[in-house]
Amino acid sequence: MANQVPQNIQWNISNPSSAAQISHYYLFDAFAKYNYAKSKLVPYGITDWEFGDNTFKLTLRDGLTWANGDDVTADDIVTQLKLGMYTGSGYGDYTKSVEAKDDKTVVMHLENQVNKSIVKFQVLSDNQIRQPKSVFGKYVDKIEKNEKDGTRALQDFAWKEPIASGPFEFKQATTQELVLTRRDDHPDSKNINFKTYAFRYINGNEQAHQSMIANQLDSVYSMFTPPRIVNQLPKNWQQVKTPANWGYGLVPQMDHKHTGDRAVRQAIAYVINRDAVVKNAAPESKQAPKYSMGIPSGDQERILGDSASKFETYGQASSETDKAAKVLKKAGYKKQGGKWHDSDGDIVNLPVQVPSDWTDWVTAAQTIVDQLKSFGFKSSVDSRSYGTLSGQVWANGDFVLASGSWLPGGAQASFPYFSLRYQLLENSGYTYNYPPANQSRGGKHADATVPSRTGSGKMTINPAKRLQDLSQATDEKKINEIILDLAWVTNQDLPILAVAEKQDQSFLSRDHWEVPEDGSDIEQVKWPESWAVRFGKNNYKP
Repeated sequence: MANQVPQNIQWNISNPSSAAQISHYYLFDAFAKYNYAKSKLVPYGITDWEFGDNTFKLTLRDGLTWANGDDVTADDIVTQLKLGMYTGSGYGDYTKSVEAKDDKTVVMHLENQVNKSIVKFQVLSDNQIRQPKSVFGKYVDKIEKNEKDGTRALQDFAWKEPIASGPFEFKQATTQELVLTRRDDHPDSKNINFKTYAFRYINGNEQAHQSMIANQLDSVYSMFTPPRIVNQLPKNWQQVKTPANWGYGLVPQMDHKHTGDRAVRQAIAYVINRDAVVKNAAPESKQAPKYSMGIPSGDQERILGDSASKFETYGQASSETDKAAKVLKKAGYKKQGGKWHDSDGDIVNLPVQVPSDWTDWVTAAQTIVDQLKSFGFKSSVDSRSYGTLSGQVWANGDFVLASGSWLPGGAQASFPYFSLRYQLLENSGYTYNYPPANQSRGGKHADATVPSRTGSGKMTINPAKRLQDLSQATDEKKINEIILDLAWVTNQDLPILAVAEKQDQSFLSRDHWEVPEDGSDIEQVKWPESWAVRFGKNNYKP
């Protein structure tokens, strides 16, 4: 399935318009892929990587060629990495230069001491071998002569007939179908027993669901599919869930009289029964995190380790109303006439904004509102179109509680630097006026003072400075200590409240297909059908 008109798709990753959403996983080889089951990067197009003194060396896999017959060389990788530096890729912040040492070796020269995990995730996890020098080298030359004009030319270039590095190559695109054919000169083509991969254009989830029920598709790489539809699918369909590393949360407005009070934020966290929210909203595609904090659900226990017991869960499976009442009373709030009032006598009013066209989020917001009202807060659902909220409301900080993701998403979020930075400094599009945050989000890189993580009393840290320290730390003990300190701040101060984490739903048909064993590690690499096919684990069965 493809949800784009095939004729409109283009494959220049530097051009954001009509960028391919799934076919590039077949056309191009990944540098490396993140395996969510193993919690680590696994090599692919880049078979080895090594750090030296302010260098990061990449070794290219043997036998890779472009579909035009050219060898894939280090010069191609250098071209792509240079273009990434010019167009805002994260590694550009600390990379001085990139060079090809020989046909198979690329060396990145780093400006400063950099945390190795940050380098690995930013360079390897989201990159594919997809900008050959033969096509894109001229844009490097243009940018080096005139950065503004060259960058504009690069970003305007629509690559409509891509040269593949992966096991399939482009054949044709019509209004209804994109067709790829197997490349027999790719190192993994021997594992693939069919010649053609076609993507059928389907407009919208409802039509896709009906096509799955009618067995008119062989796979769906990502599709929100509620239980009522899953239960209608023929028995040959196998559902695969992988962490999305983002999901439904609440962004509190820190300039607001009530949500700017940590006691109210903690009371909200105690009141929300996260399991109930997930059950009502979409149990097939969500899970409740054990802790409300800036670390993805599947990584929390692994990263916290022996310190986990010190962190507050706020009640994953229940509304802990007694604890909520206790924290509010300690802060000077009183419950009168069934409603909570502040010290000025004002009722605590907590409207929840949510995009009206995101049905599962609307259900989540309504469940939360019901729980808040039952506890004694005044609350209501404020639903508007996503375009209105994202364009005119959230960026201006015009909210009390906004429905928004508590994580940045993607493989990078599995390394805490990226997820903690998202909560503490730079969330996506919400001016929440959190004092430690970046100026673009209404902050001023202020200190955060919270209860001590290691004993009685308080601890004061500067999240911006500590994140900077983390970005340069190389000693594992120091790295772990900084991560725990910052995770503790998100857990105690609640700059964004975690409620539910999305689980991406992929579907593989066993009707005439051999597919990976349900629950196997290979399924936990995105996306399962595009990854498994390279290893002969998703082949045609007559």
